[in-house]
Amino acid sequence: MVLIRWIVLQVVLFVLGNSFLVPFNAVDQSSAKSRNAHDDHDDRRNNHDDRRNNHDDPDDRSRRPWNDPDDRLRRPWNDPDDRSRRPWHDHDDHDNRHSDIHIRDLTMGQLNFIHTTDTHGWLGSHRLQRDYDADWGDFISFLELFDRNRMNEYQDLLIIDTGDKHDGNGLSDGTRPLGMISTHIFNQVDYDLLTLGNHELYTPETAIFEYYSTAMSKKFRHKYISSNVEFLHDKKDYVPFGNKYVYFETPKNRLRILSLSFIFNVRKNNPRVRITRPIDELQKIWFHEMIELYPEDRIDILIVIGHLPLVDSENNDLSMIHSYLRRFYPNIIIQYFGGHTHIRDFIQLDSRSTGLQSGQYAETLGFLSIDDVHNESPRFSRRYIDFNTRSFRHHSNTEHRLESDRGHRVKRMIRKLRRELNLDVRYGYVPRNYYMYSRPIDADDNIYNLMRRRVLPRLRSRRIKNSRSYDRFILLNTGAIRYDLYRGPFTRDTEYIVLPFSNTWKYIRLPLYIARRIEEILNGRQSIVSLPPPTNFIRQATSESCPTIVSPNYSEGYTTEDDYGCDGDDTPHRTVSRHHIPNVIQTIQFTSNEQYLTDDDIVHFIFFSYLERDVLRAINLINKEPSKIYTEFDSQDYGGQSAQELLREYIREIS
Repeated sequence: MVLIRWIVLQVVLFVLGNSFLVPFNAVDQSSAKSRNAHDDHDDRRNNHDDRRNNHDDPDDRSRRPWNDPDDRLRRPWNDPDDRSRRPWHDHDDHDNRHSDIHIRDLTMGQLNFIHTTDTHGWLGSHRLQRDYDADWGDFISFLELFDRNRMNEYQDLLIIDTGDKHDGNGLSDGTRPLGMISTHIFNQVDYDLLTLGNHELYTPETAIFEYYSTAMSKKFRHKYISSNVEFLHDKKDYVPFGNKYVYFETPKNRLRILSLSFIFNVRKNNPRVRITRPIDELQKIWFHEMIELYPEDRIDILIVIGHLPLVDSENNDLSMIHSYLRRFYPNIIIQYFGGHTHIRDFIQLDSRSTGLQSGQYAETLGFLSIDDVHNESPRFSRRYIDFNTRSFRHHSNTEHRLESDRGHRVKRMIRKLRRELNLDVRYGYVPRNYYMYSRPIDADDNIYNLMRRRVLPRLRSRRIKNSRSYDRFILLNTGAIRYDLYRGPFTRDTEYIVLPFSNTWKYIRLPLYIARRIEEILNGRQSIVSLPPPTNFIRQATSESCPTIVSPNYSEGYTTEDDYGCDGDDTPHRTVSRHHIPNVIQTIQFTSNEQYLTDDDIVHFIFFSYLERDVLRAINLINKEPSKIYTEFDSQDYGGQSAQELLREYIREIS
């Protein structure tokens, strides 16, 4: 209860305009640092229509805002002459490129939905990407203007979110608990249905905060659903984390809605929550009591929201849920809203059932409409809206300024939080863009190549004297990096965006023949490890799928193919190729000529502590000595700078 009172006090002080961000000693910082930052399932590849947005062309150094590198570091972030503080750069020439782009319109229906998911704290806009330049205040203004200008007396609108609200941006990750203030800003949206994601469940602190600040809040206590998650209340009894289900009627058409919500079976949660596999949850007594209370003839639409992918070739959660629900609701619409894998996607399960998934990081606003709700063949229409003010103005029929009173207040809250957290403190300047997927891994502008060649070699142990004098391998899982690194000021916020997770290093003394093969094992055996970034690739266009778009008038971005074709994105973009990214990358440093080393020479093998289990499994597969089994007792703390600190040091050096 002390934690809860402290959280409430901090939020109140923030709203009243006082300085609030002081440490809370009762929060276990080590727990926060060791939270399961890269959950096995969260980082699992999805083999279905992978799509991800990558942006902006590579930039050359001659077009930097200033020529004097020292002057760049001295200028404040809010210098009006600083061109790099704009949300986009002149070298992209976005104004000219977008002036004549045709935005695809929305098709309205009896029942309309706006969907967000996997926002991960991105409430303050993508300040270096014009395609996603809207912030949470703009979104709130859009919702008000959309309802006023687009909805008629026969059309209902529901607003839905499907979880993951922190781990990825300084606005959410700069406080303890995570999301302490950003959740208050997030909750300014009048969601009709919402649920949690796996990132709300990693530590007791985040789960407690989510339960009391949102699930049990006055605003959302009758709208928050989590059918297969339970919360340990007062360390005594498990209670539903929100509601198992909710029933309501829409205000205009009086459509009778029953809604459920499921999350995948998170394997590494915390002792304050209990998760049941979705298909097992549906066997419980409460579900059968629900279908007796709300049989098919008493509802018009069943809405299933959840933090799980629409298509998952490994677990098949949604397909199993759908098959089971159809036993009891064979003739009505079942509408799904998914998340977790960070992609734009739309699937048709049968003639009365579809599913929508709406991207990541406040890059996408999902829209869905259903018309002829009671017909045998209802009509569905989907659209993926780019999260920018241009699209918001277009779809809300707003010709002038996109701003409401409440939206303006939220924008002020975001600016205040940025100041309080010092997110604009500048450590250096990034001279070009570095991409995760849209460039080959050995390209100069690939961020993994940057880490492998320039950043990881800087690691120095604080426990081993002259640590660089040893032959060593330094391993990094690609899932540690969560976003592209864009040209412009390298700030405290940039660190949270690119490398949001704290890490510690461990090492094992190994024969060279073992160390050489670990990377190969981890990159080749999915049964051992699932370590890549979230599934957020762009599917490469082929002759059987969507045509490749090469127009120089378009910016690089989403070119989504789904079950309804290739026209779901509201804004046309230039197609981005997807390049294969392995599970792990590594840096190898030999102090002498490699040709003089033997297989049995001892080297230091260094890795994130998070990877210990998988590294040990790989070692024991390679090990030729039957009498030796490597365990956690063989690994030791290496110390040294975190990955965040290493990247910061490098950017400072080149600035």
